[in-house]
Amino acid sequence: MKHFAVGAFLLLAACAKPAPLPADAGLKLDPIAFFTGYFKGQAELSKTFSQRVPVRVDSHGTTDQGRRLLLRQIIQEGEKEPRYREWTMRRVSPGRFTGSLTDAAGPVAVRTSGPRAFIDYRMKNGMDVHQELALQSGGKIILNRLTVSKFGIQLARLDETIRKLD
Repeated sequence: MKHFAVGAFLLLAACAKPAPLPADAGLKLDPIAFFTGYFKGQAELSKTFSQRVPVRVDSHGTTDQGRRLLLRQIIQEGEKEPRYREWTMRRVSPGRFTGSLTDAAGPVAVRTSGPRAFIDYRMKNGMDVHQELALQSGGKIILNRLTVSKFGIQLARLDETIRKLD
């Protein structure tokens, strides 16, 4: 019976779709423009059957005249050693971007719609990642919700506030 309850819980959790993050509908998110400069992210990581862990992210993004973004990040997850990762991103058509990420097994797909961006990729360990970014009033803050799943079952969720420092 215990295994049935756990299975039922995981199935229901996989089917539950969170409400969209709040965003300023009057703004339009351009991820290359926004992520140029310095940022700090404060987040909370929730993993299935684990306690929540604070996460801090320090980021610096540069562009080659706005065509391609290179975003370097230092990630501090709880008490773990800090880790370093890099993103690259370039526009392929209006509202569509492609790129790479140190953690990804292949290309990263980014789609924008008004004040939101949606990012999808597969990690090197075979898990799928989906992110929703939502630009806030004033254009200096983005809310980020990242979910990690395997076979459609959500295994982790990160909720982050990203602040543009310059």
